[in-house]
Amino acid sequence: MALHPIAVVNQVIDEYRSYLATEFRASDPHLRQALEEALDRPGFLAQEPFFQAHRPFKSGKRWHDLGLDEPLARVMAERSDSEYAYLHQSDSISHLLSPEAAPLAVTTGTGSGKTECFLLPVIQNAVEDSVRFNRSGITALLIYPMNALANDQEERIKEYLQKSGHTHVRVARYDRSTRQEERERLRKNPPHILLTNYMMLEYLLVRPADRGALFANHRCRFVVLDEVHTYRGSLGANIALLYRRLISHLRHAKQDWQAGDRTDRQRFPDPLPVATSATIKSLDETGRTPEEVARLRDEAVQGFLSTITGQAPEWFRVVGESIRDLEIPTEACWPQAPAAIPAPDPGDLDAVRETVAQLAGVSAGTDLRTAARSAAVLWTLNDLLARRPLSVSGIVGRIIEGVPERRGAEP
Repeated sequence: MALHPIAVVNQVIDEYRSYLATEFRASDPHLRQALEEALDRPGFLAQEPFFQAHRPFKSGKRWHDLGLDEPLARVMAERSDSEYAYLHQSDSISHLLSPEAAPLAVTTGTGSGKTECFLLPVIQNAVEDSVRFNRSGITALLIYPMNALANDQEERIKEYLQKSGHTHVRVARYDRSTRQEERERLRKNPPHILLTNYMMLEYLLVRPADRGALFANHRCRFVVLDEVHTYRGSLGANIALLYRRLISHLRHAKQDWQAGDRTDRQRFPDPLPVATSATIKSLDETGRTPEEVARLRDEAVQGFLSTITGQAPEWFRVVGESIRDLEIPTEACWPQAPAAIPAPDPGDLDAVRETVAQLAGVSAGTDLRTAARSAAVLWTLNDLLARRPLSVSGIVGRIIEGVPERRGAEP
């Protein structure tokens, strides 16, 4: 069943308005009139809805060409139903698995496969460690702002390990729900991949039993800060101090097994911070080129992560999403004047086809595919909404400002 998002939003607001007018009906006529006028005022009950369009991301390298173990690459190809990773996944994985790996921040949206950008290098490193050393010990620490994220990703890691046949790699979650007997087992036999939240990490660094046993003879290559943009204000200051304490403890943790050659980078890796984040800072894009906007956003991310981790900002590589270029048909055009068209019923295909034909300025009998290819407004909407969420008034403003055929038109 087709859904008309604007109609749904309007229906919800109307029902809310009706409820308030009934529940808080004042006996004083002036007060009642003031309430009714306020309820009818645009934006009083709710902001405008924002819309966003999805456009496929650019493709990167094949999963099998990223330095991943062959069975693991096969699992990813099957799961993604593609031989190719997205470009941001490809760049992140290749970077973290390279000898020149440096701190990384991945700033892509929800549903972009951002998690795999760090999970796959974490798993690959744990696989190599397990094959070489055949010994327990932390190789990666994944820190989350909430348990729900850790729960989901623990299951995902276990799925990848099972399907790729690497059940010798151990993963565990340590939080308030972890029972005492399981905590004892983890202290005696630390996992390769440990998932926790920042509050529990504080306890792990304070409790002598945890601090000494869990991190003994670690080979911790990656310290992942997932959803790092949530660490603001006083919480951000606490996380920054916690991160420094963690790194200091890793450097001074007990190392009494195969500890002769400190130059062995696999046995004694430098902990590498990896962060995932939404936008750190909103920018006024007016008058700026896309390249300048991207540079300023990257610098904002680098500066924020430098504050959190103490690493130099320029050390962080920032990987964002790259959407495929939009190929606008040559026949796409704007009618001479805007068309005043009532919203069609999404379930009525003939009404939708006629509406699109009017938007394109072609005859009402034109088939839907041809009309859609000819309607420049649809291609403009896709281009605008694939880049950032916009409200209806925001869309109108962008079109009036950026489309020559509609410049100066009435909103």
